[in-house]
Amino acid sequence: MISIYKQLPGTNCGRCGEATCMAFAMKVKKSRANLTDCPFVSGERSQGTVSEPGSSPFSSFEQVSDELEKKALGEDFREAAGATGGAYASEGGNEAIRLRMINKVYELRREGLFENGEYCSDPWIKIIIYDYVRRKGSRPLTGEWITLGHFPHTASHVKAFQANAEKKIAERFRNDLEGLKQRSAALGGTEIAGKVKADFVCSFDLLPKVQLYLSFWLADEEFDADCKLLFDSSAEDYLDIEYLAYLLERFTGELAGE
Repeated sequence: MISIYKQLPGTNCGRCGEATCMAFAMKVKKSRANLTDCPFVSGERSQGTVSEPGSSPFSSFEQVSDELEKKALGEDFREAAGATGGAYASEGGNEAIRLRMINKVYELRREGLFENGEYCSDPWIKIIIYDYVRRKGSRPLTGEWITLGHFPHTASHVKAFQANAEKKIAERFRNDLEGLKQRSAALGGTEIAGKVKADFVCSFDLLPKVQLYLSFWLADEEFDADCKLLFDSSAEDYLDIEYLAYLLERFTGELAGE
């Protein structure tokens, strides 16, 4: 975020739609805005930023999307479909892989990624699915549930992503267990028991082989509502952990009905 902020004028003019340059830098960092939305930053200057060696995937999402697209579209589709749990289709010599992510079905064709027959223009959806396809993970579920922060080489801001997601769910469903169950069912969740002692435990397939586990405790006289989000430790074999963090944020928004 600081690297992005240094490219901004620091005048807090508000022409980007944010009150301060720092707020805008954070929005760019979270891939909710483009650096060129600032009228004082040229496209040439912004391109120099995203291509810096060692830059985070969060600050170069459009470039990463293009690079991953080339790799994913060059894969053996039949093999990739089997490895990812997707459905392979071939009609008239045109191959495709159909994958469900959270509650939507996407189709990867040789021309790119499609949603409801239309080319997907969301770079983050493309990044996540392209990375998932090109990795072709083979590690089976371990049964070990861990937080994002416990994966090796996890960037520090990933922990903040998880904490914000858990807090949002806890606040949204503080005294509404039935509402949480209904939203969970709408997203394909399966209620489970025995693993964790909580008021509600549910598993979700964020992608066919990437499982999320949600544990929820209602508020009572002594404690506020609480939520914990865990992943099977095999998840890192299927998706870059920073991309998994962003997928978690999207899931949280869907669950909360945003």
